[in-house]
Amino acid sequence: MEYLLNEIPVSDLIRTLIGMAAIILATVLASTVLRSVVFSIIGKLTHRTSTTLDNRLLEATKSYLALLVYVFGLSVLFSFIESRFTEYVSEGFFRVIDAIIYGIGVVVVAILIVRVLSAILGWYGETIAAKTDTTLDDEFVPLLNRTLNIVVITLAVVIVLDDFGVDIKGLVAVLGVGSLAVALAAQDTLANMIGGFTIMIDRPFRVGDMVRFPDGRRVVVHEIGIRSTKFLTYDNTLVIVPNAELIKSTIHNITYPMPRVRVVVDVGVSYDSDIELVHKVMLEEAAKHPDILADPKPAFFFLSFGDSSLDVSLRCHVARAEDHRRASSELRIQVLERFRTEGIEIPFPQRVVTMVESDKGAGADR
Repeated sequence: MEYLLNEIPVSDLIRTLIGMAAIILATVLASTVLRSVVFSIIGKLTHRTSTTLDNRLLEATKSYLALLVYVFGLSVLFSFIESRFTEYVSEGFFRVIDAIIYGIGVVVVAILIVRVLSAILGWYGETIAAKTDTTLDDEFVPLLNRTLNIVVITLAVVIVLDDFGVDIKGLVAVLGVGSLAVALAAQDTLANMIGGFTIMIDRPFRVGDMVRFPDGRRVVVHEIGIRSTKFLTYDNTLVIVPNAELIKSTIHNITYPMPRVRVVVDVGVSYDSDIELVHKVMLEEAAKHPDILADPKPAFFFLSFGDSSLDVSLRCHVARAEDHRRASSELRIQVLERFRTEGIEIPFPQRVVTMVESDKGAGADR
């Protein structure tokens, strides 16, 4: 370019103005061609593909790629001006201008990277994560997106500050001490987050599973979060448990790996009852109930000889956890009504007390 300008028979100032105009015109032309021609062609190609990822990437980056062309043109323009006016303007002025342009370029590139990462993760969350059975990716994708954005922006700030001559080592030391203080202050939150990641990766339970707490309560998993996990009780009450406490507890998963839930009907019948009839009646009532599964087959057990009754049990299954309580109640009602029809007694607790008259007492009476 210098060679061409020197061939023009005009003054140095005119040559400089012509060179500046040529750089500005080339920058505008390159940006226009990029946006009107190149992106148009790429857009037509992306619409022919089966995936929407390329469309997302194009929409997220085309404006900033065009802006990057302007930043590059601005850098070339000031380099040209610097070579022409070195004798008239101090070197420090051009150094500051170069640093500013470099900083703008770094910021634009950082935003470009952030938008690319957000487009990829957004496409994954809507296209792939939404179709998976696990909620791990649904919970993890937004967190990963925010984390990567913070990392990219932090690196961009560090690079810009280093170019301006700021002591990065001192800044990193200060950030390290600050991070340690924050970590100590937020150790409970960090413990809960680590517990959340552990639950998501290990998957001891999933949303919709029925689990039993150590205190015996049965609840349904409502939502698995980063900080806490939410459970829904039979009373439609939401129980929120911090993940750090949850991973330390023994949780019984009732519906996983198989979703069916066992129904248990324990009852005591009188010693005068026909145990074979009791057996037949309870199995027949289980077979009548529409929600009781035929496979596995309902089973009858003679548990023990109780103090006042013969203790028996009916074990069967329902397909869904939400049917457990209702089916258990209805089956008990059926068994009770059938027992009354068949004359099978459910006895009250009984004690036999034998009164014996002692010889000493008898002698005193005489």
